[in-house]
Amino acid sequence: MKNALSELDEKLNALDTMTEVNSFLVSALREHEQELIRMSPQETRDMLRQKARVRYRADGGETPNPQALDMLEKTLGNGHTAEIIKFPSGGRAGRA
Repeated sequence: MKNALSELDEKLNALDTMTEVNSFLVSALREHEQELIRMSPQETRDMLRQKARVRYRADGGETPNPQALDMLEKTLGNGHTAEIIKFPSGGRAGRA
């Protein structure tokens, strides 16, 4: 039972992080829509990473969240797009 609860906690924490990251991306896209339209993909990633660091860094960010920052750094790395991160599919989530 403890193992199952521990695994569930990990999955819920990951889901919370994904939700926070997606919320950050949606807000940034809404706030900076016109700027982002004019930017190259690399400029967009750079700007979003900079804003993520200001918000989530552990040492003085507006709302420190190292997990969210790590996910954004990986997602916005070279070669990736600044798209909304998809939630994992499958499993029993969302079923009644």
